[in-house]
Amino acid sequence: MKDGSGNLYTHREPRPSLADEIAQEKSSPALFGGDLLKQLKGMRKRRIVVRRIILVVALVYAAGLAAFIALILMRHSAERSGGKVLAVSAVTNQNPAQAAVMASDPKVVRLTIQQWKDAAEKLREARLWVQKGRLDTAEALLQEVLAANPYYSEALFDSAQLYFQQGANDRARDVLQRLLTVDPQRKAAIQMLATVFSRTDQQDQALALANWIMETDPECTEAHRIAGVAARKAQRLDLALVHFRKWAAAEPENISAQKQYADVLLDLKEYDKASALYEGILKKKPDEADAYRALAVCFARKTMVEQVVATMIQAVYNVGSAKVAPWFKDPGFEPVRQQKLFVLLERQVSMPQLSGKTSQPHISDSQLDLGVELQRIQQTQAMLKNRR
Repeated sequence: MKDGSGNLYTHREPRPSLADEIAQEKSSPALFGGDLLKQLKGMRKRRIVVRRIILVVALVYAAGLAAFIALILMRHSAERSGGKVLAVSAVTNQNPAQAAVMASDPKVVRLTIQQWKDAAEKLREARLWVQKGRLDTAEALLQEVLAANPYYSEALFDSAQLYFQQGANDRARDVLQRLLTVDPQRKAAIQMLATVFSRTDQQDQALALANWIMETDPECTEAHRIAGVAARKAQRLDLALVHFRKWAAAEPENISAQKQYADVLLDLKEYDKASALYEGILKKKPDEADAYRALAVCFARKTMVEQVVATMIQAVYNVGSAKVAPWFKDPGFEPVRQQKLFVLLERQVSMPQLSGKTSQPHISDSQLDLGVELQRIQQTQAMLKNRR
């Protein structure tokens, strides 16, 4: 509305100045004041903490991933190198904290790689010295490697093999036990340790280890061999028979497997089955001296003197009288020891020109018709030869 002067804004409500607004803001409750400001500050702090936690987790994950990738790359490189001693063997002997330190420090990684290379080179040299028969030099190199890393699995295995071949059973056992704390699934080490226990007349331990192998590999022929040997030494012949039968069935061309099976049958007085196996062995290997002796014993236990003599004459032809002459002292020949044919054979095999020993006949020359007896021997020998 116009005033008297004609000004339309004369009666307009006066606008507060900037100073008035500031004063009013101070005197009135603030929109973002008090508790709300505190809440915003708390939220800001929590966001900062969460970001830091995420950053730490990411760094740890990156370090672990880097260590894993490095391990895979080294394993792949080692496989391409044709089975040489691997740096990864040393990696597997480190705990996760050590691996994390390596992954985060390039200097440590480079130093460790050089140590692995040195250990691998020494191990390669040790293997070459073993091939040359310089076992003392090989052992010294292996000791150097293990002094730097007592749980280097490849060096431990080579050391155990060295002691095993030398017959140092106690040292081999100690090294193998240390190795199996690092690599408990290494079958060759378990087998070797079981054999060491069997050698040292700890048959229960040998059987336990063999059974451990067969839990995961029931058809493992080496485990059956170890278990059979341990059971036989412990005079558990029925158990030995089970394991040797499985071994012989799995490896029909293995002379050792067939002979171990036949020997247990002989111990169990299964003479017919044992003699059949020994004859089968002699077909495959005519110069297997112990098979002739065991076969002759089978015949002797059944008082088949002609077969005993024919078998031993065949042994003289194939392995020589020097090996056959000591057999006559075997207690297995007691059932035929006084038989004229057996006495004649003992005299002939023990003649000085054949074995260098003076004969000790049980029967005088007048009691022996040499022509008749020799003819019988030849006939029996021909008969057995045709059977085989």
